[in-house]
Amino acid sequence: MADRHSTARLLGAAVFMLVLCGCDGSATLEEAAEAAGGDQLASALSTAVRVKVAQAIFADVQQQAAVSGMAEAFRKSTVAAEVSGRVISRLVEPGDQVTKGQKLILLDSERAGIAKSEAEARAQSAEVNLAEARSELKRGENLYAREFISEGTLDSLRFAVQRGISELAAANASLAAASRALKDTTIRAPFDGSAELVHVQEGDYLNPGLPIATIADFSSIRIRAGVTAREATLLAGTATASLTLEALGAQSLTGRVHSVARIADPNTGTYTVEIWLDDDRQLVREGMLATVYLPYASQEQHLTVPMSAVFRRNGTMHTFVVTDDRAELRPVRTGRSDAIQVEVLEGLAEGEAVVTEGQFALRDGAMVRIERRG
Repeated sequence: MADRHSTARLLGAAVFMLVLCGCDGSATLEEAAEAAGGDQLASALSTAVRVKVAQAIFADVQQQAAVSGMAEAFRKSTVAAEVSGRVISRLVEPGDQVTKGQKLILLDSERAGIAKSEAEARAQSAEVNLAEARSELKRGENLYAREFISEGTLDSLRFAVQRGISELAAANASLAAASRALKDTTIRAPFDGSAELVHVQEGDYLNPGLPIATIADFSSIRIRAGVTAREATLLAGTATASLTLEALGAQSLTGRVHSVARIADPNTGTYTVEIWLDDDRQLVREGMLATVYLPYASQEQHLTVPMSAVFRRNGTMHTFVVTDDRAELRPVRTGRSDAIQVEVLEGLAEGEAVVTEGQFALRDGAMVRIERRG
């Protein structure tokens, strides 16, 4: 306690002597302290403190937003029956890998085959009728040229040809429909993937629209998350995002930011961000919860310093600026930070050196000795 009072008296004396002696600007704080008899204080003020510094530079400050999302299969389809029929063969089981066009379910095709044969017969009959009508028209044109038949009779022959063309078109359409119905008795995979669910058994009778199987493609994963309008704007131009899946532990994964919605979800008011994630090991399952860390693309560069260079004092952010081996305590106004560097909006100029290590042993005006980084 006595040492504290003694130091305080010495400081007071130094300041008093500085006022008396410093009117012409020639006295220093150390000289005033020495004149006041404070040899110990003068020594403390003149001893250089070892510090490390960094320059204020213009750089990007990256920010991240942590948002919750959910994993979905890249593609998923519930394959349904398109024609009526009884299941005669189930060719796939849950978990089976399937390729595009692979047979999944076979329906009884007997009735569809009969319908196709009938349609083929009608089409052939229509072709014969049309050929006959054209032959009659040709003969009629010759007779009309020799004035053996009237123009009205010739018109009737022409109408017969047009009728034959229409009947053939209708017959061919019926044949196409019958052929498609026969083809639809074989239900196939719409794309490469896995059969996650199979909804029918052999012997089931199906009507059009009844679900057959659920096919999913997990070669890639869609992660969908919602962000605010401001976050959506800042994400413009962002290419990748890191994420973790709760069910897979703390492993950090990297996905591609595929899209940022321009229309808000009416239920949540947020804008959907879709991230595509490769899953070569097939570890991700649909419905897994994800934490997505979205880096904001920097819109412009700002003056920055390391986070360790700034500190709060009396409610205001400060830093020590080194000029001519002296430390100047300077208030600054800071902006965004990314836990490594921080924007300095006011108080510093580009190229000024700020103390990053050793500042807590400093006072305003103290001498410093800069240590070079190895």
